[in-house]
Amino acid sequence: MAAEQPAASAYTIHADADGTSQLAVSSLLARAGLSVAWQRPPEADCLIAHAGWLEPSVPAHLCMAGSAALRWLRESADPTALLAEASQRGMRVVLAKAADAEALRTWLDGSPVALGVLPDAHSDADILHRLRMHLLEARAPLASVYGVLAEVFGLGVLIVGPAGVGKSELALELLARGHRLVADDVAEIRALPGGLLEGRAPHLLRDYLEVRGLGVLDVARMYGRDALVASRRVDFRLELLPVRDAPTDYRARLAGLRGSIDILGQALPTICLPVRVGHNLGTLVEAACRDQWLRLQGHFAEEAFAERQQRAIDEQTGPQ
Repeated sequence: MAAEQPAASAYTIHADADGTSQLAVSSLLARAGLSVAWQRPPEADCLIAHAGWLEPSVPAHLCMAGSAALRWLRESADPTALLAEASQRGMRVVLAKAADAEALRTWLDGSPVALGVLPDAHSDADILHRLRMHLLEARAPLASVYGVLAEVFGLGVLIVGPAGVGKSELALELLARGHRLVADDVAEIRALPGGLLEGRAPHLLRDYLEVRGLGVLDVARMYGRDALVASRRVDFRLELLPVRDAPTDYRARLAGLRGSIDILGQALPTICLPVRVGHNLGTLVEAACRDQWLRLQGHFAEEAFAERQQRAIDEQTGPQ
């Protein structure tokens, strides 16, 4: 009972699938919220593409010096030679706790590998997890999409449509109803591991909303910081179209104008909403989100409705 596919998207303005991008080590540590005291500072252009445990045989660009690797090095006949070989294989930075840094500094003497001392507040495993997650995020394929990204009833809703259809006005109405804004005008969508899409606002547009006739609005000052969320998983896409441009299909009376669209290799559920004068779009978006939660739990209203009608027909006609 699938309805005609919603109109094809014309709102993606670019996609970057370059999986070889790297981060400067200073930028990576800042993203992860880590303060490092450098005993051997990194070179200014030190770039990181992957992080891992300190394993001299298979080194990452950035290595965490865990207890197992340090024990292995101490038991080695020539730890300096092992680390020199790791440096030749691409190791650029070693991070360690203060208790282990002195031995590492001696072993790294003469090599170009940087050595940073980490605070004791977090475990090595937690620090490495944070570094890896920020690297994955930075290297994830990116698409920039014209539209609004909002959090409604815990779902990330990507609202798209032609210029002037009312996307930002709808975002303002959702804010007034207590929902939260992620991005207005342009949403940066990244593909993360596990088939997830995550969206956020570009830095220059963050925290602001532009509404025709009102101009630029400071959302944080008007509605409070809690009305904003830095990033959100994108759960479905809502396309606003003037009635004259909306697809027509009699089956949509039951199933709605539903379909899916590919964004960065992920199929994103899509609903097309024809925009008519007098429609309360805020109410429609809230209803769409409540219905989406039901669908995620396996309940499809159009199927339950059709089954009820079929049972009634069967009862009237009797067994054949």
